[in-house]
Order: sequence, then structure tokens, then C-alpha cells
Amino acid sequence: MLRVKQQQGMSLVEMLVSLVAGLVVVAGGVALFSAVIVSGTTTLMLSRLNQEVQAVIDMIARDIQRAGYHPGAALEMADEVSPALSVARKYIFSTTADLYTAAGDTRPSCIRVKYWDPEPASGFGSIVRTYGYSSSGKLLRVNTLYTEPAGAALASADCSTGAQLVASPEVVIDNLEFELVSSGNPSGVRAVNIRLSATHARNPKLSLSLERRVKIRNDDY
Repeated sequence: MLRVKQQQGMSLVEMLVSLVAGLVVVAGGVALFSAVIVSGTTTLMLSRLNQEVQAVIDMIARDIQRAGYHPGAALEMADEVSPALSVARKYIFSTTADLYTAAGDTRPSCIRVKYWDPEPASGFGSIVRTYGYSSSGKLLRVNTLYTEPAGAALASADCSTGAQLVASPEVVIDNLEFELVSSGNPSGVRAVNIRLSATHARNPKLSLSLERRVKIRNDDY
């Protein structure tokens, strides 16, 4: 007599084991994919933060380098123009009048630069620009005047006016301060240290601090 052999499939236990193994593999793949996405997003956020902070500190440094420039300075010196009548002297950077330290701070958080632009895009040669930082509101502002510099010292009102320098809502400026670097001459200043720190608004763990030393025009060099 011909006997038919019955074919058996997978048991329930074997199916459950296979299912669990498959889920483990899928979960590992999903976790790896998520980690790659998060890493890429973090890298992009940090890159944008770095670009914004670099752009800000470059702008401030460039203006500090220009501070004190006036095309008539050499001519006035040759003609021995008295300081009271000198126009170029109004643009010289003053360590006392052009820096402002807010109450409770140890270093200035506001600076004013004055220079003559030989090729002004605005049509005005004289530029008086103030960079001011408010720690309470975490705002960095810039205010530009196209008038001849006045002799008055910086005040709190001068440092809290102007347009917001950082337009990106993702960047939070945590600190801005300036430090004078003295020269060999007791009355001279050779450079200004700029310290700027910021964090990402959506990820406060991402932070960046930059420091730049900028030489300024001075009779000491």
C-alpha cells in the first residue's frame, strides 16, 4: 500500500522566534538611521551657528581696524594744526569715551568706532558706528550715524539703540565683551580683544565662543 507522508510547517515557537529576530534587526536599522539623521542635523545647526558668530565678529573687527582713519590726518600734522582745530583728531579711538561698561559688568560690552570711508556706499564719508550688547535681553545691536563725531562719552542709551545685528532666530548671543590690550606706552593701547559667545536657540547644548584680537590705530605704532 502507498503511504503519503504528511508535510509539517513551522511550529508556533519557531514563528515567534523568527518574528522577534526580525523585529530586533528592524529596530537596529531604525536606531542607526535615526542616529545618522540626528548627527547630520546637529552638524548643520553647529555649522550655521559658527557662520553667524564668525560673521558678527568679522564685522566688528573690521570696523575696529578702521577706527581713527581720516584722510586729512597727515596733512594736518604737516601743517601743525592745533588739536582744538583738528578734524582728524575727532576720529581717534578713545579708551574712555568710546567704550561703555554696564552696571554690574566687569568689562565693556559696548564700543563705538569712528572713521572716514573714502568710498562710502551710503554717500556719506563720516561714519560713527556703535555696537552694544544687552545681557538682560541677549540682544546685540548696531547703530550707524553718518555725521561728524561728537566728543561726548558713550552712555547706556547709545548702546541700546539701533538694528538687531543677528537676524537669525536660531542664534542667541550669550555674551559680548571687549578688553583693552596695553602697549609699551602707558597712555597707549595696541589692540582690543573681542570675546563673543552664543548658543543655538533650539539646542542650548550647542554653544560656541570666539575671541579675536584687533590692532587699532594709535600713536604708539
